[in-house]
Amino acid sequence: MSTVTDNDLKELKDFLSTKFEGISKELTEIKIDIAILKESQKSLNTRVDETNKRLDSIDTRLNTVTLGVFGIIGVLVTGLLTFVGKFVFFPNV
Repeated sequence: MSTVTDNDLKELKDFLSTKFEGISKELTEIKIDIAILKESQKSLNTRVDETNKRLDSIDTRLNTVTLGVFGIIGVLVTGLLTFVGKFVFFPNV
């Protein structure tokens, strides 16, 4: 068996210290990246909410136009049926 000297322990301590410093730096970078991602997520959530509001507005306008078109079609069909009924039931008048 080999004996462990003070020099070996110091080298091991320096090696571990260097590795832990590197890990600490990487961990700090990861924390910064996570904070940036959270800010980006908030920004994206805001944009999605704004887009949903716009879509709701467009949907409301589309419903209004659709009801108007169906109203016009209903009036035209009613008028057409009125003329057809007049010629079928009262051909001489």
